[in-house]
Amino acid sequence: MASAPRFTVSIYRAGQLTDALVNEGVETVYVPLELLPSVEVEKYRGRTKFAAVLPRVWRTADEEGLREQLRTAKERGVECAVLGNLGHFALVRGLDMELRGDFGLNVFNSAALRFLQEQGLSSATLSFELRHEQLRDISKCLPCEAIVYGRLPLMITENCLVQNQQGCKLDRTGPLVPCNGPCRRGHVLQDRTGAAFPLLPAYGHRTEVQNSRPVWLADRPEWKRLGLAFARLRFTTESPETCAEVFRAYLHGAAAQGEFTRGLYERGVE
Repeated sequence: MASAPRFTVSIYRAGQLTDALVNEGVETVYVPLELLPSVEVEKYRGRTKFAAVLPRVWRTADEEGLREQLRTAKERGVECAVLGNLGHFALVRGLDMELRGDFGLNVFNSAALRFLQEQGLSSATLSFELRHEQLRDISKCLPCEAIVYGRLPLMITENCLVQNQQGCKLDRTGPLVPCNGPCRRGHVLQDRTGAAFPLLPAYGHRTEVQNSRPVWLADRPEWKRLGLAFARLRFTTESPETCAEVFRAYLHGAAAQGEFTRGLYERGVE
């Protein structure tokens, strides 16, 4: 019988990475490349691996700066680079880092996995639009990962929605979003039903709109039997305490507390 997947986590704020989380046995921590200077990589090195997540969208003028950030991250002990589209392969060329595929590669079938293996990936995240039967039936020539918890991204905008409203003009200082920028202060987009969709700032002063409810599969044992190597907990708006609580809930198969969604895990794309 295949063993259950090992847990990875992705964080959005440096404070979400704590001893309480690492002590539960995280295999790899995914960190946005621009956030890594604020993360205590050295403190946790040897207890977990770190992976630098490349920006989903960037401009040609940003490439050398991104490569320099990757080189610095590697010197600090970051072992992996996480690629979300085919353009990222050029960014990591020659850096000698382990390469992992993110959800943005839209892996829907075995042919896509074989192609990515040929390009040098060591693992790949399968599309979160697949049903659990489809996740199970993909022929896995690479170690595969699935997102089993978290708010899923709905869209990414070219311009910062908060900046457009407040006119902060921070984009004139470069592509990095300051830690004290107004777009980091818990903004949401509310629809006519009252559902609140968090607005998270992204590299290049863009906005990534998140689902109003997180995917919750802890109490669905099927995700452990899909042939996955890794299961990712995607933390975005959660407090450090909530991150640790969610991890423990997945270890014990607990039911969700509060509103949640099953995502497309059971119904697929309609």
